[in-house]
Amino acid sequence: MTDDRLAAIDCPHGEACGACAFLTIGYPAQLGRKRRVLGEALKRYRTLEKAKLLSCLASPHVEMYRNRAKMAVGLSKGREAKLGYFRSGTREITDATDCRVLVPEILETSRRLRGLLNTVGSIPRELRHIDIRCGSKPTRQHLILVLRTDKLPRLPIERIRSACRWVDGISVNLNPSGGAQVLKGPIQPIWGAREVYVETAGLSLRVSPASFFQANLSVLPEIHRIMADFMDRGKVLADLYSGVGTHGLALRDRFRSVVFVEGVRIAVADTKATIQRNRLSGVQVIAKPVERALEPLMATNPDSVVMNPSRAGVKLTVLERLAASAVRKIAYLSCDPKTLCRDLDVLVKGRFRLVSAQPIDMMPQTRQVEAIALLQR
Repeated sequence: MTDDRLAAIDCPHGEACGACAFLTIGYPAQLGRKRRVLGEALKRYRTLEKAKLLSCLASPHVEMYRNRAKMAVGLSKGREAKLGYFRSGTREITDATDCRVLVPEILETSRRLRGLLNTVGSIPRELRHIDIRCGSKPTRQHLILVLRTDKLPRLPIERIRSACRWVDGISVNLNPSGGAQVLKGPIQPIWGAREVYVETAGLSLRVSPASFFQANLSVLPEIHRIMADFMDRGKVLADLYSGVGTHGLALRDRFRSVVFVEGVRIAVADTKATIQRNRLSGVQVIAKPVERALEPLMATNPDSVVMNPSRAGVKLTVLERLAASAVRKIAYLSCDPKTLCRDLDVLVKGRFRLVSAQPIDMMPQTRQVEAIALLQR
């Protein structure tokens, strides 16, 4: 570990923000805390309490890594525009003018948008959040304007384009509910490029605004190396909850065929576009939620499985079907140690052995703990 990663980073927003709870903690201590969180989750189950718990996988970058910014829009007491994050446990917005975890180009775009917000009449009052994302090229960004209304107001697209030089696509999300969920309902493109692209594992992956993708691209190569070393080679790999196909596509050369299972329509479209764009063969896409795709999935006779579900984890019916199948190896990538360990308990009881569990620091400076668990029949 290099010296610049030993000390806590100097963020001007500090505790007032709350989005980064570990700002005052040196990086090795952050990794240790995340390992303990996963260890405590494992110990809640007799089947997992003696599991091999590895050290936390460090991020190559501990600041300026985040390729997506979801920011709330509000006004200060002086009627100046605020663009930032809610303080922990409140709806009070901290104006994040110098957020240290954002990719610098994303931060610059947020500053330019703040300038527009402070120009009288430039942005409609219905604007409540902005969502800026980039792929591998930080100068190719997509902007989503989240509006608390059910009717599209007049938007200053030309002014945004002029002020934000790296935004090459704009969409809107009409979310009149104004609840905690930032993006709700359809995302409607209104100008420019409709997606960003991520270069990984020798491929260019299409990622649409509504599709999930990891916020820290620098960690992906090591995650895929861990998966590849464990999987070795096989006949059929099933990528469940596959999103835009990130993990299955990275492991494609180790298997005769790869089956992607995903229920989110836009993510399926992204996967198919990437397959077509890169002229890949030996791939199949099942466009259904995993729990509704078990019959066609098992008909492909997968011998290895990659899973990357949402925070809710894997449905019990899916876990039981995997346990009863001929699948030999599973790599389970999770963003919630609690649901991960709940699901691992079911798989271990179903005659899988937990080879190792490893926390991953996908989001340095935050409490977020990702993890990868490797299981073998």
